[in-house]
Amino acid sequence: MNARQTMLRHFAGGLIAASVGGGLLAIAVRIGWGGSPARPLEGATLFLAAGAYLAHALAHHDDRRELLTRSILVTAFALWGIVQIAPALPDNALLNDVVIVLFVVDLAILVSPWI
Repeated sequence: MNARQTMLRHFAGGLIAASVGGGLLAIAVRIGWGGSPARPLEGATLFLAAGAYLAHALAHHDDRRELLTRSILVTAFALWGIVQIAPALPDNALLNDVVIVLFVVDLAILVSPWI
């Protein structure tokens, strides 16, 4: 493993640790104060997870198919973060549907023997 990959792995680890911490904090806020104050924390948790997976993908991709599926997941997590922090967006339901389709397409690519 080269220095760039090691740096990206450590960066991804830090981001995912921050994401877990943000998620736990969001749960605590939701329990203590209700839904609305937790939404930015939920969005941040998803953005941090997207960033962690992006760093991981940049450090460890062996072929185009793998890079494609990882890019789909990064995009889905980032869009899901937007859905969380901006629930009043006019096309929020559509954006949520796009996120669902991205997760399903990613899974289809992973389990498909033809791709």
